[in-house]
Formats: sequence, C-alpha cells, structure tokens
Amino acid sequence: MKLELIPVDRQKPPIVLDQFPVIVGLDRGADVCLDDSSVGHYQCMIDDSDGVLTVWDLGTKTGTLINGVRLSPTSQLMSGDEISIGKNRFVAHYDGAVESPGRAEHDRPSASRTAVVSPRRRQPAAQA
Repeated sequence: MKLELIPVDRQKPPIVLDQFPVIVGLDRGADVCLDDSSVGHYQCMIDDSDGVLTVWDLGTKTGTLINGVRLSPTSQLMSGDEISIGKNRFVAHYDGAVESPGRAEHDRPSASRTAVVSPRRRQPAAQA
C-alpha cells in the first residue's frame, strides 16, 4: 500500500509513505519530521491493517484532526480525507481505498515533485 499526503497549500511536495506503521512528529526521531512548533514530538501514528489505514493521535496537546474532527484517539483514514497535524494540512490518497464522501479528487502531483519516505519500524517514545 502507498499513502500520498498532499499539502493543501501545494507549496511543498507531497509525502509518499510505502511502509507502515509511520510516526509523524516534530522530533527528528519521527519517521516523518514536520518543521512546525505546533506539532508534538510524536504527534500521530498511521498504520495499515488489511488495506485500511488507521490514524492514532499519540496524546498530544494540539491533537490530530481528520476532516476538522479531533481524533479520540483513533480514526480510519479514507482516500480524500483531510488530515491536520499542527499547522500542516494534507489530503490523503491511497489506492484501493473508498473515497471519503464530499471530497473531490485532487490533481495528482508529478512524480518529479514526490518525496518517498520509507520509515523505520519502531515504537514511539513515551510522552511526558
């Protein structure tokens, strides 16, 4: 499975994830490190379970939002969903997924602008 996180503002290249689980956060130890002080050190985890992606908020103060709704603590991620992590907003796309209702298909970026991230497999550090 491949997940594409396309920035809503389109000024940055998409993030393509092809191995799960993935930890997203501010810490350099996160699989996907976002340069945003409003993101927790280990903000959220995305994992694949039989072709369905699930997002877990890892107990952050700012929370992780799917389509504007704060996770409590998990949510399934459908293709076309908007995921907000701190000030970062992405539209999720993945093959074989049911499109989220009310979301139009966004233009796919060219392959030359796509950054592929193959994360390391590990557990997130404990939150203090």
